[in-house]
Amino acid sequence: MSASPRVFVTGVSGYVGGHTVMRIIEKHPEWTVVALVRNEEQNSIVHARWPKIETVIGDLDDKKLMIKEGSKADVVLQTASADHIPGVLSLIEGLSQRYPTSGYLIHVAGTGMLNDVPNGFGQPSTKVYSDISDLKEITSFPLENHVHRDVDMALLEAQKKFAVPTAIVSPPMIHGVGKGPLKTRSIQVPFFIEATLKRGKGFQVLEGQNVWDQTHIDDIASAFMLLVEEALKPNGGKADWGQQGYYFVAADQFKWADVAEAVSKIASDQGLMSSTAVDKLSVADASALHPWAPLIWGGNCRSRSDRIEKLGWKAKGPRFQESLPAMIAAEVKTLGTQSSKTTFDK
Repeated sequence: MSASPRVFVTGVSGYVGGHTVMRIIEKHPEWTVVALVRNEEQNSIVHARWPKIETVIGDLDDKKLMIKEGSKADVVLQTASADHIPGVLSLIEGLSQRYPTSGYLIHVAGTGMLNDVPNGFGQPSTKVYSDISDLKEITSFPLENHVHRDVDMALLEAQKKFAVPTAIVSPPMIHGVGKGPLKTRSIQVPFFIEATLKRGKGFQVLEGQNVWDQTHIDDIASAFMLLVEEALKPNGGKADWGQQGYYFVAADQFKWADVAEAVSKIASDQGLMSSTAVDKLSVADASALHPWAPLIWGGNCRSRSDRIEKLGWKAKGPRFQESLPAMIAAEVKTLGTQSSKTTFDK
């Protein structure tokens, strides 16, 4: 690797990317961090936060730019989208052109791909997927009903074609207010808080006993940083790459009824709602609040982080209950002004 490792980051304006870049710059000021920004406005905001950071203006659709930046990077940290196939393929092609050896790609995905409702929405599932013992099943899911799977498949095919070492990092529900320069909001819980405040009463999908995993944003950032550190070691360090390079990053499990109860109590205590009661909504009624409600609030996505824990990663952050007051306060400030779209909206 070069004397000053070059890390190209997509998604610095986003929740995960912005927070991760903050942690990288804090721990590794010796690295050359190059951030993709969409326009001059983002460029100014990012440079105001980190004057020494390098920036490139463009987006994942700019194939020539992605190939060019990939060819110059020791590591590409792709956090802009879990669902952008052309951008991922261009970055891999670029990384394959790096001299004298290919650079490394670390790509964000998500455990929504594991969605499992054997007993119906709002009911628990006992299946917990290991990123080691269940890898063959995870990388063989059909495209239908498995979000992000199409990108994972395209990435792994391109990885073989171009012989570029890759890692797919698949976070669960992420909580905590981010500390990046632009977007500081996650997806599932902020969308849930917003929907609860707008309807003026708590809700859950049917019985709300469905189970997801949770991880604090700081722990997600530490996982990405650990993999970048390994990639910069000779032969990719002790990390697994390519067809074996699949990483879950789960801390604790939780039931969505617990989220509904906690949000309703905090909102009621703060005078934002008149009751702590939680309604049991049908799938159709929940879907009227958000089109992806069955997946993001009503299904089961359970994972075990066996592979990254072998590298020494361990979640240290708080549980979602400790993050909720700040997350609710953030939603109150911006209620009705933020997008509720997901990267897997087609």
